[in-house]
Amino acid sequence: MRKINAIYIGLICVFSLFFFADQVRAAEDDNNLGYTVTLVQSNTQIDPNKSYFYVKTTPGEAQTLEVRVKSTKKENVHIKIYGTNAITGDGGTIEYSDDKTYFDSTLKEPVTSMIKIANPDITIGNYEEKTVKIQLTPPKEKYDGVKMGAIVFALDQGEKAKSGVTTEFSYRVGLITSGSGDEFNNAQTLNLNSAKASIKRGKKMVLANLQNPEPKVLENLSIVGTMTKKGTTEVVKRKSVENYSMAPNSSFDFEMDWGIANLPSGTYTLKLDASNDYQEWQLSKDFTITNQQAKKMNEESAFKIITPTWIKGSAIFLLVVTVLIVSLTLFRRKKWEKQWKKVRIAKRKKQGKQKQKRKKSNRKEGE
Repeated sequence: MRKINAIYIGLICVFSLFFFADQVRAAEDDNNLGYTVTLVQSNTQIDPNKSYFYVKTTPGEAQTLEVRVKSTKKENVHIKIYGTNAITGDGGTIEYSDDKTYFDSTLKEPVTSMIKIANPDITIGNYEEKTVKIQLTPPKEKYDGVKMGAIVFALDQGEKAKSGVTTEFSYRVGLITSGSGDEFNNAQTLNLNSAKASIKRGKKMVLANLQNPEPKVLENLSIVGTMTKKGTTEVVKRKSVENYSMAPNSSFDFEMDWGIANLPSGTYTLKLDASNDYQEWQLSKDFTITNQQAKKMNEESAFKIITPTWIKGSAIFLLVVTVLIVSLTLFRRKKWEKQWKKVRIAKRKKQGKQKQKRKKSNRKEGE
């Protein structure tokens, strides 16, 4: 009985070790940046259940948002703090960027123009906690819908960042501002700005630039793209996606990847059938791929079949050898057939002579 109890106790200890080891590893993973970020809910928060800032603004009236940054290790950690705007990524997801080249023409007075961070660089260490204050000043004139973005708390990697080969590690706190507090995820407008063939990320693609011009989120978007030869129903390319979302006042490229096949020239019609819970859209654009454009794209694309010279040489050599072997085999076969034919003829003659001899001998015996 004691032995059985000892075995049970041993098993419990082993499982406990594994469990606590997993807990320690999880804690280490959560705190691998050396700090944590927690927002302090503002009294202007529209929805207290949101884990990000969703605040109501009054035209021209400033307010202060607070975020607590806490160190999780003794060593000092340097943190850069800055704002970003919401954009729509190529995969139909809401992302964040401070690069203006990604901003849509309908985006006026983005959220980054409304915020001011008193201390954009801080240093924390030895498990201390600091409060970062962000001043939010909306435009003097009332705005429709929402402004969407995020406040980024990025690990400052110093000299490593200058080399341009590092990956940014950061925490991000979402920020949505609204002048009315109305629902912000019910946009009902979708525009097709353009359709064209282009190389993107080294790939040959047909790109349909889609735009959400409203200051609201366009979500749960399903899109079926069909590319046909103009004036016909011949389908050249087709792509369907689901659960796409678009940030307020944003645009993105709906991508139809051509793969390794050569892009054909011609005039085409790109039709997009899109829908969500609120609306349906039937959009189309004609576009032309010239012979020169197709040739240039097929040559410049990084994704194509390139046959090495040695493979081509080997293939030619094997082809020549195969032809020679087949020719030699056919020649020898014809030669053998001639020889066998002569043998069969000689054999038949011999058999004929033997028959004649037997007949003669049979006659003599009969006489």
